[in-house]
Amino acid sequence: MARPLLSIPDREALQAAVRTLERESGAELVIAVHEHSGSYLHAELLAACAAGVLSLLALAYLPWDFGEAWFVVGPVLAGGAAAAVASRWRLLRRVLTPERERRRRAETVARSLFVEKRIHRTSHRTGLLLYVSLVEREAVVVPDLGLEALTHTAAWTVAVRKIAAAVARGGNGVEIAAATADLAALLRRAIGRRDDDVQEIPDEVSEQ
Repeated sequence: MARPLLSIPDREALQAAVRTLERESGAELVIAVHEHSGSYLHAELLAACAAGVLSLLALAYLPWDFGEAWFVVGPVLAGGAAAAVASRWRLLRRVLTPERERRRRAETVARSLFVEKRIHRTSHRTGLLLYVSLVEREAVVVPDLGLEALTHTAAWTVAVRKIAAAVARGGNGVEIAAATADLAALLRRAIGRRDDDVQEIPDEVSEQ
């Protein structure tokens, strides 16, 4: 069974943030936390190639005699080990991927999830997705059309940047949940909860 991305306290804090935002405003929030936003085969290959080259240099210049077989086996073993490390080490995958590419990947997955989870189908078009990608340390907030005017305000920019900063520094779920407070306050002031509001989207914190 796969290990959950979020601890129980982290998940509970994020779920509480969803409930608070929806209780105080007319928006509906979905939070999605993913391990990564795409394949990192390129990072594994880069790590393998670098390790293979370094092993060849070591075999060539170390002051010991190695059999010819080591010049084949050594790079293969070193490359395989480096690829295995890169496949499990978030920091290495992040370092080996340009920042712009990491952001592009996260935004692409976030917009796809927004449609997949039918967040665009709320009555007043006030659905909102907070997507967190752990390898990339990227947070993407995708609002529906009913919130579009807010996205052009300074307050929105500040609130979203606060969430992004919590994710970028590797904050846990409790810290990310706390960072959503400004966004909840902004939505409360801009679109207070209506008398006829009903829950159209489950209070969801999904992990993948």
